[in-house]
Amino acid sequence: MKDRIAILAGIGALAFLLILGLVGYFYWMSVAYVDTLHARVVGPLVKVSFPSAGRVVDLPVEVGDTVAQNEVLATLEVRGSGSYAEAMKVLVPVRAPITGMVVEKAVRVGELLSPGQPIVILADPQQVWVRANIHETRIAQVQVGQPVQVRIRALNHTFSGRVEQIIGATTSALAAQGKGTNISTPSLIEVPVRISIASEGYTLYPGMSAEVRIQLRPRLW
Repeated sequence: MKDRIAILAGIGALAFLLILGLVGYFYWMSVAYVDTLHARVVGPLVKVSFPSAGRVVDLPVEVGDTVAQNEVLATLEVRGSGSYAEAMKVLVPVRAPITGMVVEKAVRVGELLSPGQPIVILADPQQVWVRANIHETRIAQVQVGQPVQVRIRALNHTFSGRVEQIIGATTSALAAQGKGTNISTPSLIEVPVRISIASEGYTLYPGMSAEVRIQLRPRLW
């Protein structure tokens, strides 16, 4: 009987120590890091268009193609200038303004275009950053310059980054004004943070989901 009580007491002590260790671990994590799963890779998208009306006669690129700056993206047939403008047709190449990747073909061959209508949309994989939404109860602990670990799920790789900017509005306020996408659950109030990231030779595409861990500066006890 005594042996059984001793065994049960030992199991209880181990369980208590385990719970105590878990509580201590999660407390330490809460004061050492700010974590969020509400993060994505973002970057500027460049809409390539032409100032005049015309008809698409060639569109040699496909979604996913990498194009160099000044590479021909499309060829348009436009009206010429002068007294014979109605009869003259001129073929005009539309070139890429940047080196980037084709993320959308907004037109098809044979389509008539209005002036300024997007033809192709490009993204520059070298000019991307991470936008992370931090819960309002933790945002006071986040400061510009703090080191960040960013795990890109699609690549199964963790990158080094740094807090670059704290946006001065919540995701709910930005979404209400049409100035941002609310990545997080609508019931949560969060603040967007911009994080610079070193690509380390990987290609990062806008829209990739990410897991973010911001390392807090040591507290003064």
